[in-house]
Amino acid sequence: MNFLKRLLKNRPSAEIAPVASVKTKREEAPEASSYPASCISDILCVTEIANAEFFIGDLFRRRFNTPSFPDMPRHFVAFYKIDENTVMPVGYVHQTPWENCYLCGGLVIDDRRYRRIPAAHRRIIREAGGVAEYLQRESFAAVGENALVIWGFVGDKLAEQVDLRVGFVHTSVPYLMAVWLKPLSEEEKNAWVQKAAALGPF
Repeated sequence: MNFLKRLLKNRPSAEIAPVASVKTKREEAPEASSYPASCISDILCVTEIANAEFFIGDLFRRRFNTPSFPDMPRHFVAFYKIDENTVMPVGYVHQTPWENCYLCGGLVIDDRRYRRIPAAHRRIIREAGGVAEYLQRESFAAVGENALVIWGFVGDKLAEQVDLRVGFVHTSVPYLMAVWLKPLSEEEKNAWVQKAAALGPF
């Protein structure tokens, strides 16, 4: 059971009702590593949350220069564990159901909060590929069981490097990338690529 679930387990309903009962710190920095960690799952938890805007909406709007927040499911937030009772949101991605596939978008990492993570924990995160890679892998595991393809529309070179590491491959359409989850013929793949390309940027 991951630490976020442990925080919520067996709490009275009156305490669980406001989502903020899982405390997050936005301004104050963790002073030092207060607990031992050996792998990224000791430090980060990626959780699907219906009301992700509550935790990460300000970051999303600032980084994408938009007044809105995605209103389509599914939303995944990466939390850094400060201590047994306190977590800090550090990243977000959404997976939008489409046909028998998912459209992966909105990936954003809070660099300012990340820099407040103690150095020892940042080293573990870097050695595991970083917050973005872990966030994508965990969201893929959550949505990929019955999907044919996960699509990405990628124009940023740094994001492209992460996407290649997590299984995306380039397609014949510029910026459109795919994670092929089920065996498909080249003819089937080409047909899906054209359908996804017709959506435009997502």
